[in-house]
Amino acid sequence: MNNKWRKWDDRLDLNALFRYFGFEPFRRESGFHSYKMGKDHTLVIQTEKGQRFYKARSPERKLKVFDLVLEQLSKTEGTTKQGLWSKIDAFYGKLEREGLFRLEGSQNGAFEIKGKDYNHFEGMIAAHSLRSHEVSNDHEGQFAGKVFTDTKGRLVFPFHNLANALTGYVIADGNGHSLLGESDLSASVWFSNVPKSIEHLVVLRSPMEALAFHGRFQLRNVVYLAFLDINYDTAKILARIHKTTKLNKMALSLTGRSKVEGYIQDLMLMSFLNDSKFLVRMGKDHLGIRFAPESDKALTNLFNEIKKFNNSLAQDYLGFNKMPDQSLLNQHSIVLTREKDMILCRLPFDVNALRYFLWSYYRNYMGKTIEIIKPVDANWAKELERSGVYGGERAMETFRMAV
Repeated sequence: MNNKWRKWDDRLDLNALFRYFGFEPFRRESGFHSYKMGKDHTLVIQTEKGQRFYKARSPERKLKVFDLVLEQLSKTEGTTKQGLWSKIDAFYGKLEREGLFRLEGSQNGAFEIKGKDYNHFEGMIAAHSLRSHEVSNDHEGQFAGKVFTDTKGRLVFPFHNLANALTGYVIADGNGHSLLGESDLSASVWFSNVPKSIEHLVVLRSPMEALAFHGRFQLRNVVYLAFLDINYDTAKILARIHKTTKLNKMALSLTGRSKVEGYIQDLMLMSFLNDSKFLVRMGKDHLGIRFAPESDKALTNLFNEIKKFNNSLAQDYLGFNKMPDQSLLNQHSIVLTREKDMILCRLPFDVNALRYFLWSYYRNYMGKTIEIIKPVDANWAKELERSGVYGGERAMETFRMAV
């Protein structure tokens, strides 16, 4: 054995250790005990090979005592400046000397035996009396098994992580959402069923927006994907699904309570998709964007289009004033500068500036992989309520983002 501390994995009680490390008991069931630390949930189960635990965001990974000790002590600074392995050895030495957290005689281990693939989220449909919800105009079964209702009639959506493990359910609650039980959606997405032939991959800000988008256009041969958190993990899932569909382009249609919120979300997602080539920082009154120039042609086109926007802003101002207020114009202009091998952009929280930069950047740098589709209203739910089913043709082209 190349890790002497692993011998304790089946001798110590995980429940006692979770409480020792400050986790708050959340739920106690016959098949598991769950604990909470901040927003994160962890579950302890009993398998034929001993106690194991898993994090709600990754139920497929069953972990042992040493994994918990390593994670917690790596975050803890002791009274002396010990190295990580010294801290771990001292911790296990104390447990051995004082006989702490032993499984012998512990009542915490009285669980039902679960298999190595156990995931308590898979039992939530029955536990919470969820019923399958029939979506209007779902001619191809796109939403079968992807939308449920709870006992209060609210819509409930299942989310899966990169390993396709179920990590919980989100409840559509009025204008917001809530999570069911220990659900963790921070590294998970919701997606519709995959048809035999795929023509579109449409990415939206929430499952409710996906239903509204479908109600508006009633597309066929489409995969809808939605997430609540825009981060590296959810972008990685999106990239994996896009690659699986073998489509040249995916359609981004992120929306919010306002147009500004939707544009910012587009840029944030693009930063995770582009990784180190496109970085976004949120300032007090602007976005700070840092991106690689890549080809001279792309940068020249972007620069000329930004110059055109700034000139138009100044000309419009002079239509109402005899002299320009350069300080005011600078606050609302898009500013590009070069720093070594990167381009820096100061992008004000102005709806026109955000729309123009987003349009220009994606068209010049990401036009081969994405299209951006936008509603006339702030989001697709409002659009569907106001305008109903779209009766025209070529919907994806008609609603493509333009300036």
